[in-house]
Amino acid sequence: MRVVVLALLLASRQVSAQEEPTTNRSTRYDEALATKLLHLSGAAYGAKQKECIENTFPIEEERFLFTSTEAVCDILDSSAKYYLGQLLMEGWDTYGVGSDFIGMGKVNRYFLKAQDQLWRAVLELLARFEYRDHSLIFTGHSLGGAMAALAAARTVKQGYRPASAVKLYTFGQPRTGSYEFEMNYDKLGIESYRVVYASDIVPHQPFCRKDLFAPANKDGSRPCRASKDDEAYHHGVEIWYPESMKTGSLYLECLGQPKNEDMDCSDSLTFDEFLDKLNWTLDTASNMDAFVWDHKHYFDVMVSGFGKSGCSDRLIGSEPPTQSLASKVISDVWGALGKLG
Repeated sequence: MRVVVLALLLASRQVSAQEEPTTNRSTRYDEALATKLLHLSGAAYGAKQKECIENTFPIEEERFLFTSTEAVCDILDSSAKYYLGQLLMEGWDTYGVGSDFIGMGKVNRYFLKAQDQLWRAVLELLARFEYRDHSLIFTGHSLGGAMAALAAARTVKQGYRPASAVKLYTFGQPRTGSYEFEMNYDKLGIESYRVVYASDIVPHQPFCRKDLFAPANKDGSRPCRASKDDEAYHHGVEIWYPESMKTGSLYLECLGQPKNEDMDCSDSLTFDEFLDKLNWTLDTASNMDAFVWDHKHYFDVMVSGFGKSGCSDRLIGSEPPTQSLASKVISDVWGALGKLG
């Protein structure tokens, strides 16, 4: 799996696009900014980072590529597609949390290994005196989102920047660490958003430990158990797009319970039975197609193909499958919206 670190310097007053209406919103999530950061996340899949930056940010905005660093993370194989497929088909038990992260709790050891390989490039940027007053935004798609989260945490925890100067936007990020790590991450005060599209399965890996004493919802899902153990758990605010990611589509700010694992958002979906190889059926395969398709497509583009094109070809990719688990819950979305006000 190839991972690219992009050090993009932007004037802080210009980094965000037009302000969104704040009516009935509880967070400072910026969809226009998120779209641009998704483009940069896609650029990490190819070799046209400079073109992607130029196509994403207007020429009148102050921006330039400071450095681009590439590392090969030989966790299972050099192919990210193989890695993802292996994890989905065989489960994430072997790849769960297990390594201490700078005293904050345990994190996935493979994510940590990959982040360690790339940290020197980030550290070189943080150490530059002329950039000491620049704010930072860490971003990434899929496994890159997990590494971005670790980089953001390390930056603040080790005092390279105050939390007020750091943001994190990730897309389809898997659970990165234990409940202890995620709670300590939240205490750092970093403005963090985990964007999740419809029934993207990767944000639900590795599985959290479910609260078996809590009632199940109509789809059979139960809440993640918030406890101080080494089970996987999420940090930050989930931003869930339950149906579409076209500009202006409905999204939910997931601030309900359990904290960071809001049962009114994507955790309301049930994935466990679809990964049980004993129950593998054609219907399961159809749902799996939807789960993976949703993971590959954010803000109406195929993330990897769009990035490889230099963020110029929005038509790369396949049509969505006809069946999607997310469609089951669309009828309940408007009820959930009432909780935003």
